[in-house]
Amino acid sequence: MTQSAKASTAKSGQSALILCLGWGIVSVLFFLLFGALAPGEDARPDWFLISINFLEIFAFLLAATLCFRNSKSSQIISGRTVWLALSIGMLAYAAGTVFFFLWGTVWGLDPSVSMGDGFYFISYVAMVFGMLTAALPRRIDLTVPQWTMIFAIGAVGIVLACVLNYGFPALASQLSPQPAMAAEMHLVQAPAETEPLVAPVEETVETEPAAETEPAAAETEPAAETEPAATEEAIVAGLLPAPGWAQALDAALEQFEDPVVLMYVVADCFLVVIAAALLVAFWGGRFSQSWKLIAIATFCLYIADMAFAAAGDNYIEGAWWEVFWTLSALFFAAGATIEYNVSKRSRRGSRRRA
Repeated sequence: MTQSAKASTAKSGQSALILCLGWGIVSVLFFLLFGALAPGEDARPDWFLISINFLEIFAFLLAATLCFRNSKSSQIISGRTVWLALSIGMLAYAAGTVFFFLWGTVWGLDPSVSMGDGFYFISYVAMVFGMLTAALPRRIDLTVPQWTMIFAIGAVGIVLACVLNYGFPALASQLSPQPAMAAEMHLVQAPAETEPLVAPVEETVETEPAAETEPAAAETEPAAETEPAATEEAIVAGLLPAPGWAQALDAALEQFEDPVVLMYVVADCFLVVIAAALLVAFWGGRFSQSWKLIAIATFCLYIADMAFAAAGDNYIEGAWWEVFWTLSALFFAAGATIEYNVSKRSRRGSRRRA
């Protein structure tokens, strides 16, 4: 019985790790193969946006399931409360991604502040609580170089978060070059389009009667009428019309954009400092593999959040760096799997030695 149970546990753990690895490879390849914008396009196709959101949501649901499995096990080493908090964080993040996708892609509303931000806030609080609960009860004896490394990583992360969230236009134009190039082309071409229209008008005033200038004015009217139509088409970019409650909530949430940005800055700073502490503190221990992966998952989440902040108003959904959100969930899932397998093996070994 013991051998069969041990074999089944090892097999399930191996299957979960293979699923995480395969899902990560598929996600990276999907972004690399289909994520580039075609010449002249300012948005990625709907099928691509639906696919990447599915990849991300499934990854976070997988991580939530595996973390919740750890919280149900009385043999888990790090404590059931730790993994229960992480499972809540993963589930809340998946819900936030669902609402972010509905807000921006499906309904065409402004995704800068949406209903998903509330779930993201719950996710960050749960993740910070779970990681602190894992680290604080342990007696961590660090050397001076290790503390220096933690403070250095934390300082760089905090400064980078503040700079990217509160203004860094140069990097924003590099992360999303298409809108910037389009704006420059518009500024360059605008005078060229207006000059031919001014010259004929001046000539007709001098050489032709005023009655003949009316067709020229009539020709310019359709061009002026097409501009509002083009802007309306750009605004209505959703797949479906937004329901009334979503439009009202979107209008009410606009005033909270600055507090939401501040929330992300504080949460990312906390996460990167805790991740650095976990990475240094658990390096080289017997049960350190799972928490190394958790730390890497946190850094992936931080990288994606910082890239999103740097893009700013030039953000176009489906950028290559969004794969780090999916990879973050997969590293959380892999860490939960390794923690579960190690806990099962260590408990059985201690009972046999007793």
